[in-house]
Amino acid sequence: MKNESLAVLILLLLAVGLISTGCGDDSSNANGDDGSGGDSDVDGDADGDADGDADGDADGDGDFVACETLSSDLNRVGTRVMLLEDKSSSMNDNNKWNLAVAAIDEMVTAYESDIEFGLDLFPGGGNSAQSCEVGDSVLLDVTMNNASSINSTLANTALNTSTPLLSAMLNFTDDSYAPTFLDGSGGSYLVIVSDGGDSCGRSGVLGGGASAAELGNAATQLRERGIRTIVIGFGEGAEPNQLNAIAAAGGTVFDTYLQADDGEELKDALSQIAEKVVVSCEFQVGTFENPDVNYDWVIVTFDGVQIPRNDGCRTGEGWTWMNNSHSTIEFCNDSCAKLESGNVGGIKVQLACDADDVEIVHVE
Repeated sequence: MKNESLAVLILLLLAVGLISTGCGDDSSNANGDDGSGGDSDVDGDADGDADGDADGDADGDGDFVACETLSSDLNRVGTRVMLLEDKSSSMNDNNKWNLAVAAIDEMVTAYESDIEFGLDLFPGGGNSAQSCEVGDSVLLDVTMNNASSINSTLANTALNTSTPLLSAMLNFTDDSYAPTFLDGSGGSYLVIVSDGGDSCGRSGVLGGGASAAELGNAATQLRERGIRTIVIGFGEGAEPNQLNAIAAAGGTVFDTYLQADDGEELKDALSQIAEKVVVSCEFQVGTFENPDVNYDWVIVTFDGVQIPRNDGCRTGEGWTWMNNSHSTIEFCNDSCAKLESGNVGGIKVQLACDADDVEIVHVE
């Protein structure tokens, strides 16, 4: 960065659990000197701080000297989970339906105050036992404290023959289908539980099942809309090729489907998912009044270490803007895992007004 050409920038700083404000150096520091340089501080750079760079502040990044500063919370976006449950007639085998209801009951009851849950079932909307139909609107849209409604709905569900998984997934490409879940304001996950493969395909006729590629493409379409997909195969009839195609395109660390052979394994799989997604990796950074702020000139750091920009999260490391308004950023899988580990003390987002003030690192 060229100090002589620094322009006005906005500094938005969050230490997860701790907010740090201000810019520049204090008049004193942890070394006991007056911050004027020429000292024998422990980092050896003679700048009056102990962070090992030469910029005179205490953040250790060496990036900016802020002449105007705005500091506030970087708000973590809440997590939303839409449960898409298979209610085909094969779920009667080996008492799988009742075991699934019990497992879902346990998860939503445990996490309903932390996660917004919704519920949809497939097939749905058809009157025939052979129906491949799906509903025109989601059964229960996402909301907090939704366990009782979900459990009551599941307890009063009748099973149907077909497995229109592809159509059930594609419903969520229509904004009107689940307006709250699809409004783009939350970290959204579609969690599928199925005991078989798609048996209806795009034709909506029983016996014309979808291909693995078609199901993977559906998951890709959802990911492009900000919805990540996680899949559980329940019982020995689960179709690995189809379910793995969905999981691989789902955009989560669960890039292969989770196999659950019985009720206890299904509970474990759902618990794994809830524990992983309850920590959202999407953050609202707000909007800025300064017309000179350029959203392409952004540096994001974890504890002073720069995180590369990775538009669309094409690979695991980095961050991306979640929306065109540049109000929300998302950390990609590997960077998200660092946050979930609990080892990141501070996240910083810095926005510059001049290209000379920032060195952007992109994922190639």
